[in-house]
Amino acid sequence: MNYYKFEPLLKQTLWGGDKIIPFKKLNAQMENVGESWEISGVKDNETIAVGDGRSLNQLVRDLKGQLVGEANYNRFGDEFPLLIKFIDARQDLSIQVHPTDEIAHRQGKSRGKTEMWFVMDSAPEAKLYNGLKLQITPEQYKQMVEDDTICDALAQYEVKEGDCFFIPAGRIHAIGAGCFLAEIQQTSDVTYRIYDFKRKDKDGNYTYPRSIREHQLYRP
Repeated sequence: MNYYKFEPLLKQTLWGGDKIIPFKKLNAQMENVGESWEISGVKDNETIAVGDGRSLNQLVRDLKGQLVGEANYNRFGDEFPLLIKFIDARQDLSIQVHPTDEIAHRQGKSRGKTEMWFVMDSAPEAKLYNGLKLQITPEQYKQMVEDDTICDALAQYEVKEGDCFFIPAGRIHAIGAGCFLAEIQQTSDVTYRIYDFKRKDKDGNYTYPRSIREHQLYRP
């Protein structure tokens, strides 16, 4: 069977850095590249096989179990089940949470998002958040978001190359400034932003969380 290489999808973000393009030795003139989607079957964001022209999901439809294994094909059908990306955080990413499959289905989405991070060559001061270190009520959670103290309730980790973190759906988390990592996750782009450090977008508008109005999605 042939092997396939895919063209990455580079994503420019407010918080993106300058590590991804040289790391991948790409001939691209782009700034603030926060993500490189390496393997993606996400609708409207499918990676394309180099020299073949078919999208990842087209290959799954054509090759079925030959490509992903019969058990995986029987379980996931024509959609590749994983999204694999590199992330370069020049600034802190938003504090966020992803829904479980059950909650995603209630919201009209195909699936939720469980993910993991493998830390690469990051800055010495790099850190990330993964889960709560304090037991708080939903009311306290909402108030801490409103008064800019939500990070006080989060478990913070200094990171180094080779560290690995598992983030099940429903766990509050964030990637901190200086982190360079690989992310492996379910094929889903559903994210509920909780808090974004009063950050503004390129037009001067606050990237304020809509999830303040959706606290039922997160269960501390």
